[in-house]
Amino acid sequence: MRELCRSQPGWDCRALAAAGAEVWRLEGTPQEKSGPAAPGPGQVEALFCRRGGLQLERSGGQRLPLRPGQVLLLGGSAEDCLVRFCCEPFQGILVAMPEQAARALPASLCPGLGGLPAGIGHGARVVTAVLWGEAFFHTLEQLPASEQGTYCALKTGELFFLLQVGKAALLRPQGERYYDHYQLQAVQGVRDYMRAHLDEHLTIPELAGRFHISATMLKACFRQVYGVPVHQYLLEQRMVQAAELLASTRRSVSAVAAAVGYRGTGQFSTAFRARYRLSPAQYRQAARKRTAGAQEFSQP
Repeated sequence: MRELCRSQPGWDCRALAAAGAEVWRLEGTPQEKSGPAAPGPGQVEALFCRRGGLQLERSGGQRLPLRPGQVLLLGGSAEDCLVRFCCEPFQGILVAMPEQAARALPASLCPGLGGLPAGIGHGARVVTAVLWGEAFFHTLEQLPASEQGTYCALKTGELFFLLQVGKAALLRPQGERYYDHYQLQAVQGVRDYMRAHLDEHLTIPELAGRFHISATMLKACFRQVYGVPVHQYLLEQRMVQAAELLASTRRSVSAVAAAVGYRGTGQFSTAFRARYRLSPAQYRQAARKRTAGAQEFSQP
């Protein structure tokens, strides 16, 4: 998993210092490509997903999805698994540590405990931890960078401890609802439709009607599945597409704004600056400098 994450172009994979563990903050839009999931002999990994998602694919055809608010735990015996990221904005934390250290973490919190939680040492396991995860990321953002890696390693130990003592239910949100296959399929259809029609004026009532689901159900189910409200997801997709167009085409700012659903440049520029901390023109200039620098570096 580590090599796949670090080899993804176009996103930020930043190392955070931690004793006894390797920790990375992941953010960006990964490519939709597969890679090996196994962390390597004698290693375990925990991937905390805040936004975006991936599919874990086993050799027998079984698929295990990872969604926002969940944690993917991988052991060294997951050789038959492949990871495929969803081609959408991803944000999360990856923690890797020796299996011996992972075994010792629960015991350090509660003498007498040992070993790894079920399903980890022999492959993969997904744990739903929405509220626990929200608190984890909220606290992480309040800490200085020098302490964030250690905090992530400690929270991984806490997660192992809760699983070892049979308290996984504490990680799940009490208000989480069950949605049937039809509702989940409708929500996925809404997501795919939005991504294919970013240039259109889209509203929740219109989307709900198109996919024969109530607006209330759409909003609730979408948030549970993808971890963000519909409007926030749509805004992020528009900004990602706008950034791509600014960096790779010569379209005017007004043309780019229209291509992602904005009728004027004022509102578009405000939204773009809020996302990237640069105006559209500044972003384009910075992208051209990066491209020129990369070309110069690659020349013999």
